[in-house]
Amino acid sequence: MSRYLVACDAGGTMTDVIVVDEEGRSVIGKAPTSPQDESIGYMESFWEALEYMGISKEEGQNFGASVETAIYTGTSMLNTVINMNGYKTGILVTRGFEDIISQGRGSQTFIGAQWSEITHMQYRRHRTPLVPSQLARGVTERIDMFGTPVIPIYEDEVRQGARELIEDEKVEAIAIIFLQSFVNPAHENRAAEICREVMAELGQEVVLEVSNKVAPTTREISRANATVIQAYASDPARKQLYRIEEELAKTGYAHSLKTVLGYGGITNIRYPRLFEAAMSGPVGGLMGAKYLSSVIGEENIVCSDVGGTSFDAGTITAGVLPIDREPGFQDMYVNVPMLGITSIGAGTGTYIRVDPQTNRIKLGPDSAGGTPGPTFMEAGNTTPTINDVNLLLGILSETNYLGGKVKINKDVSYKLFKEKVADPLGMDVYDAAETCLELLNVMMREHLVNSLMVGHDLREYVLLGYGGGGPLHLLGYAGDFPWKAVCTVPHAGGFSAWGGACMDYSHRRHKSVGAVVTPDLDDATKLQYLQPVTAAWDELEAELREELKEEGFDPEQVSISRVVYMKYYGQLDDVEVDSPVANLDTLEDMNSLITTFEDLYAKMFTMAARPDVGAYHITEVCVIAKVATVKPKLRKFELAGKKPAEEAYKCSRPLYMRGAWQDADIWEMEKLVPGNEIDGLAVIEASNTTLLVPPEWHVRIDAHDIYWITRKDS
Repeated sequence: MSRYLVACDAGGTMTDVIVVDEEGRSVIGKAPTSPQDESIGYMESFWEALEYMGISKEEGQNFGASVETAIYTGTSMLNTVINMNGYKTGILVTRGFEDIISQGRGSQTFIGAQWSEITHMQYRRHRTPLVPSQLARGVTERIDMFGTPVIPIYEDEVRQGARELIEDEKVEAIAIIFLQSFVNPAHENRAAEICREVMAELGQEVVLEVSNKVAPTTREISRANATVIQAYASDPARKQLYRIEEELAKTGYAHSLKTVLGYGGITNIRYPRLFEAAMSGPVGGLMGAKYLSSVIGEENIVCSDVGGTSFDAGTITAGVLPIDREPGFQDMYVNVPMLGITSIGAGTGTYIRVDPQTNRIKLGPDSAGGTPGPTFMEAGNTTPTINDVNLLLGILSETNYLGGKVKINKDVSYKLFKEKVADPLGMDVYDAAETCLELLNVMMREHLVNSLMVGHDLREYVLLGYGGGGPLHLLGYAGDFPWKAVCTVPHAGGFSAWGGACMDYSHRRHKSVGAVVTPDLDDATKLQYLQPVTAAWDELEAELREELKEEGFDPEQVSISRVVYMKYYGQLDDVEVDSPVANLDTLEDMNSLITTFEDLYAKMFTMAARPDVGAYHITEVCVIAKVATVKPKLRKFELAGKKPAEEAYKCSRPLYMRGAWQDADIWEMEKLVPGNEIDGLAVIEASNTTLLVPPEWHVRIDAHDIYWITRKDS
C-alpha cells in the first residue's frame, strides 16, 4: 500500500494542506482558517487535496490509514495569547522581581514598529500582561552569576506562595522564575518539589513550569516570558491539536499528529516544551526555500510570503538559515529559538480606509482574515480590502477565485470601494484602486530593502515569492531593485505547507555558557576555558536522546549536530556555527572550530569587520537531534518548447494598469510545462494563486518547474 505524508499551514486567512506520495508528488488543498476550531479548516483543506488526487470524500474515508505522518503548523497557540484565553497563571519569582512580567522591557513597547513610530512616545504601549502583579509571589533566594547560592531559598515562602496561588487565587498554572537558574537550577527545582507537595496536600493539580527547563539561557525577562507562555498557553493550544488528531483518526490515521517548531523541526503534539511551536506559522516557507536552494544551487535567497493578513520575509545567507534566539512575540521578547522572520501587516486581506482627518488612504494593519474575507465574498465584511482592488483592476478572475470554488460578486466590491474609498478621495474608482495596490507594494518594498536587507548586496540574492498572494504582488515589490534573480513556484499558495513537509523530525536545545579564548593564554588554559562548552553539549545531547527515546525512536535513527554561538570578543552579535568536531578536547578541535567560524563570518559579513586581535567568545551552545522523514521532491522534467500548448491559453482580459485599460493574456498555470516562456502583459492563474506579469517582464519555466522572471531588456 502506498504511503503518504500530510502537512498543513494554517495562516491567518487560509489553511493549506499538502498531500505527498512516496515519489515526492504532491497536491494542495485550501480552505478558510477556522480559529474557533482549527480542525474544520484542516479537514476541509484535506478533503480538497484528496479531490485533486481524484479521491472523493466518500472514497477517502479510510485514506488516513495510508498516511505515515500528519503535520500541523499554524496559529493555535498564537490565538490563545492574542485572545487572552489561556490558563490563569501565577508566578513564583526571586523576591524584588514580582513585576518582571508586567514591567517587561522598554523595547517591548515598539516591537515591529516603524522608526517614525519608535521616536514618538504616543505610539508606544505596554501589552496587557499574561500574569498581573497580584498573581506574583516573591521568594527570598539568590544564586550569583557563577552559580553559587549566596542566599538560601526560604522554603516557607515557596510553600505559602504556592498555597495562596492555588487555594486563594484559583490559578490553573504556576511558573517558577528565579535569577541565574540557567547556571544553577537547584533553587527552582526545590521550589517545584515544594509546589508539588502543596498540590498533593490540597488535592489540586495545576500546570507547573520551571524556567531552567523551558529556557536555560540568559536574558531574564525573555526567559520569564517564555516560561509564562509555556504555562499559560501550551495546554489550551494542545486541545486544538487534539481536535485535529481526532478528526484525522476518523479517516483511519493511526499515529499522533506532529507540529512544527519555530526553528524548523517537527515534533509530537505531546511534546512538553510546546511553547517552541508558538511561532511556527511562517517557518515552513523558509524550510521549503532552504531545500529549494540546495536543488537550484543558490545560497542567498530572500524569502517573501504574502498571505491574507501579513507579509513575512527572511533571508538565507551563505546557505545558513537565520536563527533568532530572542524573537518578539505578541509584544514580548521570548527566549525560544526561531527562524529569523520579520513581518508587517500587509496582505491580500488588508483593510483599505480613508483617514477622515487627513483624507489620505490608510492600509491596515488589520485585515479581513479568512472569515469574513474580502467584500466580494459577501460573508459580512463591508470594508474594502486589497483583494477587492485586485478584482476591480481585472487581475483576479471573477470565475476562478480559489479555483472557482468560492463565488464572488464584483459589483459588491465596486459599490463599497467607490462609496468608502474613491468618492471620499474624489478619485476615479480604478485610479484609486491602482493607487491602493501601489501603496501596498511600496510598503512591501520598503520592508524588504530598508529593513530586512540593510547591509546586504541585493545583487547577490534571489528574491523568491510565495504564499497565496506572493506571485500576485511579487513583481510589484521586486520593483527596480537589482536582484540577482526573481522567481516563484506553481505551488506558491501552499509553499509553506510544502516546506513543512521538507522538515526532519527534530528537537533543539540551547544553553548559555561563557567561554573566552584570547591569544595571550597558553594552550592548556585555552582548552580548560573551553570545557564548559563540551560539558553543556554532553548534557543537552543526553536530554535530547532520552526525549526521542521516549517518543519511540531507536538510538541509531537519531543524528546529532552540535552548534556554538560565537563572535569576535567585544562584538555585539554572535554567529551560529555548526561545529565540525564533537568536543573541544584538543588544540586541533579548537582550531577546527575557529576556522569554521572565520570562514562563515567572511561569507556572511566582510573581513573588514574582523578585529586584529584573535580573541573569541562563545556565548551559547546548542544541540540538534534529528530523525529523517519522508519528504517531497523537487523533480526534474524534460524541457518542452518555449511556446506553451494551445490549451494553456484561456483568453484575453482587460487589466487596468498605469492609468489605462490594457489587454492581458490569461494562461492556466496547471497546463504550462517546463521549457515554456511567456511575455507580459499576462496573468497566469492557478487554483491556489495568481501570477501577474507586467508588460516589461518575461517568464521562463525551468526543468524543476520554477518560474524565473526577468526584465525583457536584461
